[in-house]
Amino acid sequence: MQGEQCAALSLLSPLMGRAMPGAIAEKVFNLAGGCTRFLGRAEDAVTFYAHARDAAQERELRLLNASNVLFNRHYLPQTPLEERAASEEYGTLLLEGVVPFIHAPGAKRGRLRIGYLSPDVREHVVLSFSYALFTALDTARFEVYVYAMNREDAFTAGVRRRAACFRNLLGCTAQEAARRIHEDRIDILFDLAGHTAGGTLPVLAYRPAPVQMSGIGYFASTGLKTVDYFLADPVLAAGHAQEGFIERLLVLPQTHFCWQPLRPAPPAAHLPAAGRPIVFGSLNNFTKINDQVLKAWAEILRRVPTARLLLKTEIFSVSDGAAEARRRIAAAGIPPERVETEGVSPDYLAAYRRIDIALDTFPYPGGGTTCDALYMGVPVVTLAGETLGSRFGASLLQNIGAEVLIAHTEEEYIERAVFLAQDTQTLDALHAGLRRMTAASPVMDAATYGAAIGAAYEAVWAEYTARTCGHGKGSRGGRR
Repeated sequence: MQGEQCAALSLLSPLMGRAMPGAIAEKVFNLAGGCTRFLGRAEDAVTFYAHARDAAQERELRLLNASNVLFNRHYLPQTPLEERAASEEYGTLLLEGVVPFIHAPGAKRGRLRIGYLSPDVREHVVLSFSYALFTALDTARFEVYVYAMNREDAFTAGVRRRAACFRNLLGCTAQEAARRIHEDRIDILFDLAGHTAGGTLPVLAYRPAPVQMSGIGYFASTGLKTVDYFLADPVLAAGHAQEGFIERLLVLPQTHFCWQPLRPAPPAAHLPAAGRPIVFGSLNNFTKINDQVLKAWAEILRRVPTARLLLKTEIFSVSDGAAEARRRIAAAGIPPERVETEGVSPDYLAAYRRIDIALDTFPYPGGGTTCDALYMGVPVVTLAGETLGSRFGASLLQNIGAEVLIAHTEEEYIERAVFLAQDTQTLDALHAGLRRMTAASPVMDAATYGAAIGAAYEAVWAEYTARTCGHGKGSRGGRR
């Protein structure tokens, strides 16, 4: 249906006002949710996916639509407590009727077996954040098992070569996948997808490993009582972030992720900023660009009258989506003649050479796009929010030493963007130095990251051992 979202919604709208059998209603509302999400209408998407969830006859479809509701809520403002309550509803639904595996007490012994479960062990942005998890642990202390749930490509093959054990569980039911993991006697299982597409959470519901955690590929609570920890760092875990989680936040000392580009990046090169119009830009998914974000960008452009805005994202690759996006941009008060829009293209990274300052989205910030921007020498102005997921950009900027780009209110966000546009000397210095700053920072230091995550694994295993067998007494033979 790509390219026909508005037309599809016109056809679906009359149906949504009528009584329909549950199976048909689920399909209608699910399609409407997908269309409105693509068009950037997140509030409508949440409503439609909730209707699809409630209409679904099959448990799997109810769970799928419930995950869609949770994921799309992150495009909208919410408090940590609201976030947690919504996720717990999903957890109650998923765990109903599921009988988890029972594990014997932990024990002090040799290498810990770490399992990673992901539908994105392939050319995917999540792999750029998870590759260090797969490869940077001390092999004298850990055995790494990678469980993919995806079709394989050359990047999958690269992970397969590095992991002690690689299994592709694509096509397995959740129970079958859980049994395979359980039979491998995994000590700590790390889910890398959460409520994104891929179906990992139904596997964790069976608790195939005695200690389970989530993070990296998703940024909020799973809602599952069978998940013990969620990976974080000091910036993500600040304030009331823990209130949003049923899991305990596992806080690494510096950064919760290590980023590595999947492909070589072109040189980071920009023309001198003085004497020419400054170009603000965003390469984020347009659903993240809500009306509040557009209003903030309109004010930035108002205060920098010569500046322009470059937006490059998938919605501008299709005619009806592009028309709807441009309508919303104009309605927010951004003059159309000051905006350049582009669809997706193979030269994605090169587009950053035409952007002077990237404007992050809120409350759902960029992830891989922010890392790409900084590596391409483009400063990113971000707004840190209340929830853990809303502070990804702040964590990244703090870790590379560019915390001056972090705002805590919308006015601060606007002021930082405007100030930087007017300070061309600083802007030139950032263009020249951000790649080096990023490469030299904790976010690209795989060795230090591997040591930190390894220490965290040993700490949570020690807690499990002390809790289950009294200060670690026991033997491997009696565990499962």
